[in-house]
Amino acid sequence: MNNITLAGLFITSPSTAFAELRERPRFLFPLIALIIATAIVTGWYYSVVDFEWLKDHLFSGNKRMQAMPEADRARAMGMMSRKMMLSSGVIGTAIGLPMVLALQAAYCMLAGKITNVQKSFLHWFSLLSWSNIPVLAGAVAGMALLVTQSSPVQINPSELQMLSLNELFFHLAPSEPGYGLFSTLSLLSLWSWGLAIIGVHSWSNRSWTFSAVFVLLPFVLIYGTWAFFALQS
Repeated sequence: MNNITLAGLFITSPSTAFAELRERPRFLFPLIALIIATAIVTGWYYSVVDFEWLKDHLFSGNKRMQAMPEADRARAMGMMSRKMMLSSGVIGTAIGLPMVLALQAAYCMLAGKITNVQKSFLHWFSLLSWSNIPVLAGAVAGMALLVTQSSPVQINPSELQMLSLNELFFHLAPSEPGYGLFSTLSLLSLWSWGLAIIGVHSWSNRSWTFSAVFVLLPFVLIYGTWAFFALQS
């Protein structure tokens, strides 16, 4: 089965797709697609955004920045350049995404050994890479938003995540508690987690409850801790 057909099955029949991955685990196609799509949106955004507006928007409501002496504040704002943000965003995606998936795959391999769902690291890395295919929809939506913007572009980076909880429900400013948390969580996250749950259920032949706990436990711990501290500030 080729990769395009396999990708389509994650919409029409995820269980069939994961059965294919169980026999022939592979990850390059979704991983490269995710990196390229995310890097394009990031690079495009920082190439066209009104950068002085962005700096002012990000720093104007920052209490720590406002408390700094004027010279230190100017120095900090001067360190933030278009080139720096563009290159760090693109390089961060290329390096960070595989690292995050590798950490998640290591967790799944360890949890699988404990719960007798023993699969190789390659299997888990493949499952997680393909489960994140919905992120491509978010990248396409971000590109569509950029196409509709007139120059100079004056939108927050988080607005590119059109299906995030912040954009859909909370509408928090960058300086407000919970902005980072709710800008990271999105309907696409739920879709990806749902696919991973289907994958674990398919591979383990265990209950849906077991599969959900297996997949969601680290996310509950991470986002729960983040929410506890973020919403206290």
